[in-house]
Amino acid sequence: MKYRYEFKNKALGEAVYTIFGEEFARDEIEQQMPDFDDYIRIEVDEWDANNKLFNSHIEFPKTEIERTLIYDDSGWNPYPEIEPPESGEYLTTLISGNMALVHYTAATYGPSASDCKSCRWHIGNILCRDEIIAFRELPEKYDPEKSE
Repeated sequence: MKYRYEFKNKALGEAVYTIFGEEFARDEIEQQMPDFDDYIRIEVDEWDANNKLFNSHIEFPKTEIERTLIYDDSGWNPYPEIEPPESGEYLTTLISGNMALVHYTAATYGPSASDCKSCRWHIGNILCRDEIIAFRELPEKYDPEKSE
């Protein structure tokens, strides 16, 4: 499973990403979260067009950050904690009848007319009634000409 650090306060996150750039800020947070400090400090020095040094920095408590699951395009994703990024076919792990039977099958994920999460999965033209607990992208289809 893949994780990423996110701001609990979305407005603070937007401000930090605007000032420092999202990639730089995410890298700094990723590096600093495991250390023993209680705060994240992001700082940048830049020269402006008039050759004057511009310094910008921010410090905020680590409690403003949470670790969240993100979609893994090359591995299994727990469902419903993570939903597929788009409609389409996925390999799924299903549980039937009190966890008595676990099996894997291709299923189609798509919008539903209701708010029922399990109503978003179909196997063929049949609504999936088993509990889907995970999904991943389907592997590339077998091509006998490529295997030679």
